[in-house]
Amino acid sequence: MDLKTVKSVSPNRKLFKKILALSLSILIIIVSFVALNNANQAAKDTVEVLRIDQSGGIPAYVAITEKQIKKYSIIRKEYSEDMILAEDKDSIVDKFTKYYLRNDSILYKDQFMDEKPQQNEWLYEMEDEHEVLTLPYNFLEAGGDILMPGDRVRIRVSYEQQEDASSGNPNVGYSSRGSKMRTEILFGSIEIRDMLNSSSHSIYEVYKEVLKLSEDKRQEVMKSNDFLKSIQPKSLLLEGTKEQIDNFAKYNGYEGKKYLITILSRKNSQVILDQLPTLQREVESWIKPKN
Repeated sequence: MDLKTVKSVSPNRKLFKKILALSLSILIIIVSFVALNNANQAAKDTVEVLRIDQSGGIPAYVAITEKQIKKYSIIRKEYSEDMILAEDKDSIVDKFTKYYLRNDSILYKDQFMDEKPQQNEWLYEMEDEHEVLTLPYNFLEAGGDILMPGDRVRIRVSYEQQEDASSGNPNVGYSSRGSKMRTEILFGSIEIRDMLNSSSHSIYEVYKEVLKLSEDKRQEVMKSNDFLKSIQPKSLLLEGTKEQIDNFAKYNGYEGKKYLITILSRKNSQVILDQLPTLQREVESWIKPKN
């Protein structure tokens, strides 16, 4: 027997590798086919939701109409329960948007409210026995841009009072007209509910109107000189009791009066601008100097 022929009966390593490669290729093809088939099935399993269909989007506090929305199909895996289904369209028509909604964005249940927010809504929440007082002031002398609606302040009033020449009070400083200056606390603590600009418009309402705009338009408006002027306060709207307002009326009739306004702790206050965190961050982003 020729020993050279023994090699011919041993396994061929090259053949084994070819078989293994072929098997792996077949396996990959099968796995890919299954994955593609599952993906195709998932793509067919869709849910119809609603999204915005209006160029430029929809502003805040606007009643939504059928013309502004359309159906949009998404695969079931992308659907979440807080999205609005196309079959529930009637549940949001005529409801008001809470904030600006971008075009083509999917609609969610928490983006709408039943009633449009009222202007100066705090007036509707104010206690019946309280009153609102308008007090002109110089914002540069009273906290500048630190003072905000929702802050509590203490107000002192200084006024000139005629003094009887026979008075022996050594603590009284007399002027050449025989009068003296007195300073008393007018309001120990009173809340600023809003501020008015030079046009007597509510500054808080100005902020709310800006929030209705799209992001690009809002950035443009907020950097304008007109906007900066519109948020510069000239008067305070103070909410007080009848007794506090009566006290103010008594001193307001004095000639030469002057008010000193100091800011109290915000520990128990609700500053109204804190309710607009998005807008506040944007204001700060371009007011702060760039490094």
